[in-house]
Amino acid sequence: MKENPYSKLSLDELNTKVKNLKKATSIFTGVLMVLMFAVIFLAIRQGFSMMTLVPTALLPMLIVNIMSLNAIQKEIKSRKS
Repeated sequence: MKENPYSKLSLDELNTKVKNLKKATSIFTGVLMVLMFAVIFLAIRQGFSMMTLVPTALLPMLIVNIMSLNAIQKEIKSRKS
């Protein structure tokens, strides 16, 4: 079983991490959405290219950020109970 890396942090550090990760994830989501719309627009106008794959390649980073955020929030919830 994996050891939880967040169990060693204090509650204040976890809250700071959640706050920063929420900001970073929301900014990254916004940039990814703009990029996706731009790629779709360019694909319609100029046809498909390798740039079409960039939003798809960046999607796993978004998923990892969301999973990390959920793990931190779960740790905070377990400490408050």
